[in-house]
Amino acid sequence: MWFAETGVAMPARRKNSALLGVHQGTAHYLLYNGILGDKTVNGGNVLTRVTLGELPAFDGPRVIYGEACRLSEDTRRALGITFKQTPYDIKAR
Repeated sequence: MWFAETGVAMPARRKNSALLGVHQGTAHYLLYNGILGDKTVNGGNVLTRVTLGELPAFDGPRVIYGEACRLSEDTRRALGITFKQTPYDIKAR
């Protein structure tokens, strides 16, 4: 997902973090089961207010990949979030 979004190699990142990195002022996140400590089927890969609160903070635009999103379009716009559903919104460059 990182390369599909940025076209550059992924930077070194913290292990077990949903934050893939920051590129040109935008933070990129990948939600997947278990990343936030929740091993349930829907845990950690669905963007909710709770999930959002668990992500590493970033003061700027964010692209978040996940299985589903429970935040409204208005909420996402107000928070500077672009949500992309995996695997459907992954586009090769």
